[in-house]
Amino acid sequence: MVVKFLKASGSFKGVFYNTDKIGQGKAELMAAVNFEALQCLGEIRPMDYANYLDAITARNKGVSQPQLHVAISTTGRSHDKNQLTTIAVAWLEKMGYGKQPYLIVFHKDTENNHVHIVSTRIDHEGRKISSDFERVRAVRALNQVMGVDEDQTAQKDLEQAKSYRFSNLAQFKLILENMGYTLKDNDLIKFGKKLAEVDLAKVGFRDPDDNRAAQLKAIFKKYAPRYDTAGFRDYIKTKMGIELIFHSKDGKPAYGYTIIDHAQKNVYKGGAIMPLKELFAMQRTLLSAQQHQQISPKTSKGNQHTQQQPGNGNQKPNESFQYLAGQFQLINPKKTDEQININISGDIDDEAIHGPRRHRKKKARTNHR
Repeated sequence: MVVKFLKASGSFKGVFYNTDKIGQGKAELMAAVNFEALQCLGEIRPMDYANYLDAITARNKGVSQPQLHVAISTTGRSHDKNQLTTIAVAWLEKMGYGKQPYLIVFHKDTENNHVHIVSTRIDHEGRKISSDFERVRAVRALNQVMGVDEDQTAQKDLEQAKSYRFSNLAQFKLILENMGYTLKDNDLIKFGKKLAEVDLAKVGFRDPDDNRAAQLKAIFKKYAPRYDTAGFRDYIKTKMGIELIFHSKDGKPAYGYTIIDHAQKNVYKGGAIMPLKELFAMQRTLLSAQQHQQISPKTSKGNQHTQQQPGNGNQKPNESFQYLAGQFQLINPKKTDEQININISGDIDDEAIHGPRRHRKKKARTNHR
């Protein structure tokens, strides 16, 4: 289970991002909590949620980026939408957002089920909810919700790291860092605290498997020319359990890399498998070939190519959003069964979602409330 803070914002673009996903059939609104003032509306639209969050936020002008936009993700489909929603509600309570107005939206458009949370960092009294050590507290809060024993998990992770074949201390530290830990002297640190003590004298250094190294060389020569660097890196990690970690300083280009072979628990110096220059040279060759093969489409009065924008088609806006009315439910600790009618047609924030396309199409804004 992973918690991730998404891009900070001075407005509540997260509302429109998520409702756009709902409109595409890729997401579902699971909860809209503490929006009591909106119950008087016959229809509640995305702009109404955003306006309400703005109204609460206006009580403190000193916070430039008041939006809270967080994703909580599980591995694959191991947790369904209802379980993730329950986890999100409990996490918000522990983070001090239990009394805040917030939306929880379930997303089903990636390999891992996840929910998005949108709220404001300003409470009803105009005070900013604490963001001190926020990311550390977020992970610890999620661990508490999931019943994870951090000390016990650290010991298991330490033993797991020791089971790899690595030839020096730097590689051992890299395995731990890849798990989210920091090894300082003999202390294993995560979530801002010491979780275990490592006896470095008992850490066994072993050279990685030579036979596996030969296999990796063959894999690199076969697949590296087929992808750009990012694509190759993603492919072998996802399909083969082979992770590339590039090393650089001060934002400069990488000067080296390490290969962590999770599949067979080996750690290699990247250059021993394929020199970095050779790897990058393959990517440049691929890029050059792709650019050479690109042909600009010819346009004429009789043969024009037009790009269809997302959501376009024969279906009318009201019809395409009709099924959403049943998905939107105002959930409140005191009133959990109250259903309300919601219509989000014609209420997507053009500027936030579509950017300049609205101007190119010469479409006026339709947010009237």
